[in-house]
Amino acid sequence: MVLAESKRRAKLILQITAMILALLLLASCAGRMPAGQDKRDDEARSEDALQPEEPTEEPDSQPGTSGSGESVADSFSAYTEAKGELVTRLSNALANNPGTEFDSMSLLNLVMVDMLLPASVFGAGEEAASFTLGILGAQNIVYTEDGNRYSVKYDNEEGHYEVQGFYNEAADALKCAVLADGKEILSSEYYKTSYGYAGQIFAAGDEGSSMVYQLTISGQDGVVGISEAAAAPSELTGGETPDFPKSNKEWYAIEGTQVTGVTADGREISFEYTPPDDNN
Repeated sequence: MVLAESKRRAKLILQITAMILALLLLASCAGRMPAGQDKRDDEARSEDALQPEEPTEEPDSQPGTSGSGESVADSFSAYTEAKGELVTRLSNALANNPGTEFDSMSLLNLVMVDMLLPASVFGAGEEAASFTLGILGAQNIVYTEDGNRYSVKYDNEEGHYEVQGFYNEAADALKCAVLADGKEILSSEYYKTSYGYAGQIFAAGDEGSSMVYQLTISGQDGVVGISEAAAAPSELTGGETPDFPKSNKEWYAIEGTQVTGVTADGREISFEYTPPDDNN
């Protein structure tokens, strides 16, 4: 069991590294990509996994852009950057505090999941999507875009995958679902809130053991909650309070230099953490 888990984790890290390189290449080539792409109608797409309430569109709004002119890819990038900074701060704090070093491992999947979602190509067109996913070894790539709904289908050595996305322009909110051979295995969503962001990930396990990750981000502060789950939680509304992830069995919070939480084995923690001065 331990060896198998180590192999899966190593493979996931390699996939993440490949995704980072692909995104860097995509950014460097963005200026050479055509401004517009012909769109295809995709017959009978499976959209049951995504049923968010559609916003009222402004008359002159463009697909994939919010009222402020921000694209869905830019929105996703801003969220993942904020989430990455929060998780990094919490991980560093836990890893450098005596007695909580191994608790930091609980936060790894929180960053890995979104980095494996190709939402960064939403709104970029079929050529950009094919370029990015092709670098990762994907084949038979089909990208479709219909208003603020997106779909990327592809094959790899493990099977057939589809990533569906719906971007709520008015709320600056994105929900994605990942289907493997027609079965939903992952959902990820976030909302822009008055204090920052509320996010949620549901990862379905192979043998019925599923995980829920919930978080809120307020500047450099935030809360991360983790629980096992038998079913997907209710969708986010954008009205979540900053402390809503604390309802989970395991959670970690950082506010300024104060770190609090409850570990996976039920230990309550509270300590001060001051990041090292990089200039020293």
